[in-house]
Amino acid sequence: MKHLLLLFIFCPILLFSQDLTNATNLDITKSWEQEPQGWTYSVSVHVPEVSAPVDGFPICILLHGNGGNGSAFLSNFKDNIPCHILVAPDGYENSWNICGEDSDAPDMEMIEELITAVETYDNVNSSMIRIIGFSNGAALTNRIFVENNHQGIDKFCAIVSQFTDMQLHNQSFYGPSSVTEAGLPFCGYDTEFIPETGRHYLNICNTNDPIIPYDGGPAVGAIFVPAKVSIYEVAKSQGYTGSIISGDGAEINSSGVFEYNYLSGQVVHLRGDAQHGLNQTQTQFVSDFMEFDCSSSGLITEAYENIKIETNPGLSGVRLIVKNENTTEYTTILTELNGKTIYEGIISETTFIPAIPGQYILKVLGENIRLQETIIIL
Repeated sequence: MKHLLLLFIFCPILLFSQDLTNATNLDITKSWEQEPQGWTYSVSVHVPEVSAPVDGFPICILLHGNGGNGSAFLSNFKDNIPCHILVAPDGYENSWNICGEDSDAPDMEMIEELITAVETYDNVNSSMIRIIGFSNGAALTNRIFVENNHQGIDKFCAIVSQFTDMQLHNQSFYGPSSVTEAGLPFCGYDTEFIPETGRHYLNICNTNDPIIPYDGGPAVGAIFVPAKVSIYEVAKSQGYTGSIISGDGAEINSSGVFEYNYLSGQVVHLRGDAQHGLNQTQTQFVSDFMEFDCSSSGLITEAYENIKIETNPGLSGVRLIVKNENTTEYTTILTELNGKTIYEGIISETTFIPAIPGQYILKVLGENIRLQETIIIL
């Protein structure tokens, strides 16, 4: 008796050679003067337990604050940023190299390598790369906004830190041409950059923050630009030509959180009173700012109408019976659960793939189709 058993599993945590999973190793090793033998950035990963959208999940890089770590920061956000793959590296000495920290690590190079790595995976949408940073991590987020011109980075969120005068002076944005050093003018931020346009940017600061002065001034070894001036310069970099929004801003639902909205929400500043943190209104705003609808699943009924799957069709293996009036090509991949590829090819007609008895992941990709099923060959 021939058996056909299809388990409808659309869960990215299953190991697949070309999908990013919770088990994927994204660690990056770099060497510099402090670590001439090399030091490894550990990277925590969280992949949603839902079927990937047709074009893949947006991916959000989370940058912890000074003294924090990637794993804890990811845990804080994974319930607030749904339908995103989250990746969170650990900074050297639990910090990021801006100016005067314990770290002189090449964090910008690490970020470039991390982006290059994640965008190669099938279930990642490389045109929806987002950055969220907290405090010291927000300062690195601002560096990425200024210095990294990757076209796929579309959203930035800098929490409880605005720009400093190192990064923003003379109404222009700057980055370091070499090492950062507290004894240098503007800590070595001597190269002018013009940020990429078309980017969305959210900044959240609090008037009662005991660490970062909302209205600007010296703190933690830097001189901060006033928060309202900082967001105004970001808006100008994205094409805004009007006057600065000073005043009180627009209060959000009597929450005590006030919004300063530029370019119809493309660039936004929130002013609150949550000290060096976020309150519920601010957290919800971050979630809304990053919102992505996962209901645009890649499981298309057309796949079932055009492709019939048979296991053990007289021989040990799987047959794909293709109804293909338009000679559509489908990339077809069969892997073992351990990620070993048994078959990979492009089919446009009925095809038999031999395989010994066992459990496999069958993946079929085509225009507007992303079909993944677990099959058992008996």
